[in-house]
This record gives sequence, structure tokens and C-alpha cells, in this order.
Amino acid sequence: MQTAPHQIDQNIWLYIKLPQLAIEAVTTNTAILLKEVPVAVAYSHKNAQCIDCCNQSAKAWGVDPLMSVSTALAICPDLTVLTKNVQQEQQLLQQLALIAYRFSPEIIIDTDGLWLDLSGCAQLFNGYNRLLKKLYTQLCRQSVNATSGVGKSPMAAKLLCSTKFHQYLPDSGEIQCALMTTALNTLPSTNKQQQNFKQLGLTTIGDLLALPRSALSQRFNSELMDTLQQLQGDKPCLLTRFKPANEFHSAVQNPQGLYSKESLLFPMKTLLQRLYQYLMARQCYSRKLVWRFEPLLGKHQFMTVRLSGSNHSGSSLLSLSRIQLERLELPSSIEQVSLFCDQFTAMPGLSFDLFGDQMSLQENTAELIDNLNARLGAEALSRPTINTEHLPELAGNIGAIDQSSDPEQQPGQTQKPLWLLPKPAPIKLHNQQLYWRKPLTIVSGPERLCGNWWQSEQQRDYYLACDSKGARYWIFRESTNKRWFVHGIFA
Repeated sequence: MQTAPHQIDQNIWLYIKLPQLAIEAVTTNTAILLKEVPVAVAYSHKNAQCIDCCNQSAKAWGVDPLMSVSTALAICPDLTVLTKNVQQEQQLLQQLALIAYRFSPEIIIDTDGLWLDLSGCAQLFNGYNRLLKKLYTQLCRQSVNATSGVGKSPMAAKLLCSTKFHQYLPDSGEIQCALMTTALNTLPSTNKQQQNFKQLGLTTIGDLLALPRSALSQRFNSELMDTLQQLQGDKPCLLTRFKPANEFHSAVQNPQGLYSKESLLFPMKTLLQRLYQYLMARQCYSRKLVWRFEPLLGKHQFMTVRLSGSNHSGSSLLSLSRIQLERLELPSSIEQVSLFCDQFTAMPGLSFDLFGDQMSLQENTAELIDNLNARLGAEALSRPTINTEHLPELAGNIGAIDQSSDPEQQPGQTQKPLWLLPKPAPIKLHNQQLYWRKPLTIVSGPERLCGNWWQSEQQRDYYLACDSKGARYWIFRESTNKRWFVHGIFA
């Protein structure tokens, strides 16, 4: 079904509900696979353990939410009961919000789902239907069960949440009809208000909205009027919008322990996939990965992977981490693997290169640097850098390979030789003719450079000169004593 063109300018909110959030949260960060066995998550309620959520295998045995754990175990002796973890649920919602952030700039995290403002996001994905299908594909890759609802406001989208995920965007008529026929007991309100609804014979939201606004304001309090305004989109949603954190941190646990380096690759791959989602959401590259391996007994171990700043491929990062992991001495058993990153560089915009693949060349160079860094260590590599000095002999330096370069320190457009003489060589001046090995003729200049004025001011005028055979020289004249020197020779 195609989306009507006029809907692009309307408010379109999508609510993503995660009915299995409690189970998926406590199993996503572990290496335990519990898809084929009956599983339930329990919570404490009035000094008793009750079922909060269960999977389809457990439901097939007759286990239901709000049932006591003892009753559930009596019905299903093979039931695996896990403890509800609200913190892990929020972490999973944060991970899914990073994925959703690539589809909408307005994300709101709910207790068991997400809101996405899709208004105006269709053009980037060539239509809302393509957007919904791509979003659903990304959610499926995270192994989560998701349903959705679409409405003109966040509240309407949540009330209209169905048992499936929308593969197409309903038109305005479908959305309005579904909202009007929604049961009134789903509307956020107090028990007293629900009783008043029943006394008035109101059963659907359409019945309530059909009454005059003046009559509603006289019979009900202002809170219900605010709710109706939010439901119809007349009042903006003031809930806090999601923004990616300034640093990345995630962990994968395995209570049984991991006893070989090969077994560590699976949780490391999972963490790198989460990092990739984070980098895509922030449109940046990582400059350093910090791995932490926590054993069952003993002290944890750290491993740092330094990057050139232009590499974010999950397979490449896993390969670099694997190279350094081979040289790391680890305890016999690892219970938890975590990944931390707080150093990033902005992702450069792609530019079209007519006569070559410049971006591919940069990626190959970065990959070579990262591989050498992983095999030899950060101290084995270095590169030329530029200092904030005006005098050429003080501007050059040798720095660490992972040292970020400041754009303000990059060389200007002035023509200068790549290599300078170890020490400026004096030039003879005879009858207004410059002579160094051969007679020199000034081609262009001057360019005045000043430095160290707070100590002893050095002012030079640089020129481009050549000899009779066409060799070019970079020469300067000191303003204080009028002496000439050769500072560099062009290739």
C-alpha cells in the first residue's frame, strides 16, 4: 500500500513495543541460548516471587505472567527462571535506540519500548514503507521481538500498538478509525474516571471525543483534558529525547566461564557490532578500543587496540583485536568481556574522485597502520608531525602514529621543499648577485616569517630561487643583518 503524498507533512509517530523485553534483556548480555527451552523472568512482589514475562515455550506449558514461581514450576518442572533486571532492560533499550537513531532524529525511550518521530524522514529512505522494512530488518538482527503502532501523537501510537510490526504506513483514515474504536479503558486515566466512563456508557475513545469539549471540562478534571490534547497531538510531547552518550561501554557475561581465546571471539564480535551501531549513530570513527577481561577468580586484564581513526568495520576491528589477543596472557577462565571507547574522530564526508579511488587508498593506508600497530605495538611506529611554530626548522617533529593532527597546524598553500638542510647554508652576495655553488636568480617572493618575538625576534623573508640548470632553492634573508641563506632544495 502506497503512502499518500499529503501525509509527509503530517505528524507521524511510531511506537515500538518489546513484549519480551524482560527475557531478552537478561539473555542478550550473556552467551546463553535459551530460545528452545521454557524461560520465565520473575520479580519480587509482597515477599513472593511472581512471573513477569515468559517465552512461547513456557506459555505452551501453561505458564502465564503474574503467576507465582512455585505454581509455574509445578506446571513446568523444566522451566528456567531468571531474575528481572531493570538496569539491563534499560541498557537494551539504549542499544535499540542507537539503531532507531539512524532512522529518526527524535527518539524517546519508554519503559518497555521506543517512540520514533517519522515526520519528514521518508525522503531519505524513498518512502515510509521502505523505512519501516529497513527498521524491522535491523531489529530482527538484534534478536528481539517487536510490535508497533502508528499515530499522530506518541500516546496515540502506543495505544494503537498491534501484535505485529507494521510493514507499511497506514493512511490517515485508517489511523483515525483505529483510534476511535480503541477501548476507553486503555486510555491513561484514574480508576474514578474509568468508573465515570462506564456510568456514562462510554466504551471507546471515539465515544469520549464525540462529547463537546465544554461538557468534558465541566465533568472531568484538567488532567484528562491534557491527556486528550496529547492524544490528538494538540499538545507537544515533553518527554526527554534520546541522545547518544559521549562514550561507549558494553559488556557480555558468561557465568559458566570461557576457557580459550577462540571462545572469546563470539562475545567480542557481539560487542563490536554494538560499537558499530554507536559509531553510525554518532557519525564518527573510534581511535582506541579498550578491552577488559574479567576472570572467575583473580585480577582482570586490559587490552588496548589503537586505531588510525578511519576504520570502523566490525570484521577489521575483530581481526586487529584478535592479533593482540594472541600476545596477551589471560587467566584460565573469563566470566565477562567488556569494551570501552571514549576517543573518537569525526567521520569525513565522501568526495567524488574522478581519476582514482582516493577513499579506498586512505582506507588501505589506515588498515596497514592498524595492522602494524597491533602486531608491533604503538611504540614501534612514528610519523612526521607539525608543531605550532612559524620557523620551518622548529615546525617539523616526529610523533606517535596515533597522535591526532590539528587542522590548524597543517601546512599552508605556500610552496616549500619537503626536506630542509640540517643547517641553513650562507649565500655569497657579490655585485648584487647571489651565489651558492652556482649563480642564483630569484623567481618569486618574498614571504615574511617571524618567530620567538618574546625571546629574540627572528624575521626572515623567504624567496624561491633557481640556478642556470633549473634547480630550485628555498632561500631567505634575515632582516636584522641582511644576510642570505639556503634553507631547502626542491626535488
